[in-house]
Amino acid sequence: MSESRPRTLRADTMGTAPMWFLLLQMSLPPMLAIVVMALYSIVDRAFVGNVIGVDALSGLSAAFPAQIAAVAVGLLPGLGGMSVVSRSLGARDTRQASRVIGSSLTILAPVYVALTVAGLLYLDELTVFMGTSPDTAPYAREYLVIILPGGFLTMLAIMANNLFMAEGRPGTAMIVLAGGAISNVVLDALFILVFGWGITGAAAATVLAQGLAVLYTAWFYLSGRSALSINLDALLPRLGLMREIVALGLPIFIIEGARSIVVVVINNILSQYAGGDGYIALFGVVNAVLEFALAPFIGIALAYLPLAAYNYGARNYDRIREAIWQSCLAATIAGALMIAVLLPISGLIISLFSEAHALPPEAADALRVVLIALPVVGIEFVGSVAFQALGKAWPSVALTVTQRVIVLLIWVFSLSGAFGVWGVWWSFPVTDVCAMFLGLGALALMWRRVDRWGEADHARRVGNFDIAEGGQ
Repeated sequence: MSESRPRTLRADTMGTAPMWFLLLQMSLPPMLAIVVMALYSIVDRAFVGNVIGVDALSGLSAAFPAQIAAVAVGLLPGLGGMSVVSRSLGARDTRQASRVIGSSLTILAPVYVALTVAGLLYLDELTVFMGTSPDTAPYAREYLVIILPGGFLTMLAIMANNLFMAEGRPGTAMIVLAGGAISNVVLDALFILVFGWGITGAAAATVLAQGLAVLYTAWFYLSGRSALSINLDALLPRLGLMREIVALGLPIFIIEGARSIVVVVINNILSQYAGGDGYIALFGVVNAVLEFALAPFIGIALAYLPLAAYNYGARNYDRIREAIWQSCLAATIAGALMIAVLLPISGLIISLFSEAHALPPEAADALRVVLIALPVVGIEFVGSVAFQALGKAWPSVALTVTQRVIVLLIWVFSLSGAFGVWGVWWSFPVTDVCAMFLGLGALALMWRRVDRWGEADHARRVGNFDIAEGGQ
């Protein structure tokens, strides 16, 4: 008993400490980790663009959807398990929280094998599908042949990061993300600048860095530092739990998987314009900068999710409302500060990625357009995870697909058809504004009905427990 008390007390703070303090405490580590990871992406592309060339940068940008897909697969059990772990800890059920690990690994492995085998068997077709040209396809193939089989390490690191967040360990989650990203930058410099391995070096650096993050994760769990117990009971897969994890992780899996498809669609649209390889390279740069710019919103959403899930399990509904308005306010302020910093230096940012005039001349203005709606993006992110935190998967699926897939594709096709390549860049802020209104609607609905939903779920959970006890 003495060993379990501090673990329980650590989770208890999610139900008692001031909400602003918890949001700050739990959002800063993943936010900083994502910033470091984004800086890695920026440095990675800067190495490739300046040392190898813009064709290589374009090939790397075309292959980017494969990395998004690996993240999506890791988030499927990661965020689904995050909700289960947080609600279980809120209900003082550490045994059920620990069982998430084995079921999550069982979900991850077959999905990885299927995607990797299919990707390697149809590698040439995959690179063409991603929008490469004859000049850039060899670089994309060279990158994917290493990234695809190494993707399992990325998936494991992403899954572990979310489970650490679920038990109120944002610092540990930061070590997993930031440690891997820093290692990546160091290995990039070694493999590309010193060994001269080019795109192969960039891919190898990514895989090895994620491997180091997974080794740290394994050490942390096996050392007994986690609130989750690693034993035979925890590692056995359970079909019912797997179904719940998949259902809850499906929204983020869909949005990340769809984001991968959206990138492919945009790559193919950009490839149709004169100088298409340059526009695809620019789109890769824009995505790298967006990873950095979205860090505050992702950090706040990742802090909101376990806080709302824990208090939902503990039936503290006013705390959930408090988390909603404070998260939205913090995200709006963060977005305003972000554009105040990034818009004036957009030209300088673009210059980091290649030699002068290698990218399209309107590159800096395109970046400003994509970033201009950042102050409203945070509300969209909080709204996207709001239902998921309460264990309500399908409303999250509907909301996230509408926000980030349907709306974006409608605007990309319509605006690019009307205004050409500038329509592609303007589709991003227009989508952000539409998604913000959808997110506000979801949060308003939750504000009104969270008490009713929570009591109904509690009665159902207690009823199921009583039936189970009677059956024994």
